[in-house]
Amino acid sequence: MTPRKELFIKIKEALMTISELELVDLERQQMQSDKFPDLFVSALIKINKISYETMTEQNQEGTTSVDVVLYCRDGWMNQHNGTEDGEHGLNEIDLLDEIAEKLQFLSGDQFKPLEQTEDETQDQSMNGIFSYRQSFSTRIYRKIAPRYQTKKISLQ
Repeated sequence: MTPRKELFIKIKEALMTISELELVDLERQQMQSDKFPDLFVSALIKINKISYETMTEQNQEGTTSVDVVLYCRDGWMNQHNGTEDGEHGLNEIDLLDEIAEKLQFLSGDQFKPLEQTEDETQDQSMNGIFSYRQSFSTRIYRKIAPRYQTKKISLQ
């Protein structure tokens, strides 16, 4: 398994434990089209550029950042649960805190613990949809195929 794949799977597994999230997926511009899904709350994961350094013994180390973008429809608590929102429509702030708690210091076999670096409100260009981006950074490690193969030789 590649470090990018492990990173995505571990983040998705952690976020799937948050019951309010209806969709947790890889960012594929799902929410940018005119036909975005009929979802109230979703978190999309984007693994940004990886900058690698070649190390000894066919190893590579790299740094990368991961963005988790939380999308919420306006009034989603009232529409989704049929209840009044006693939190003044700011339940997404609690969700952002929960996402940060789940992902801060999350680690895997091929990546060091995630550390949150940014938290911002995204451009609100979609009608009725609010979006918030949280960024995390990490170091990843992988072994690449050796350049040369060892061969046994014998003298006769």
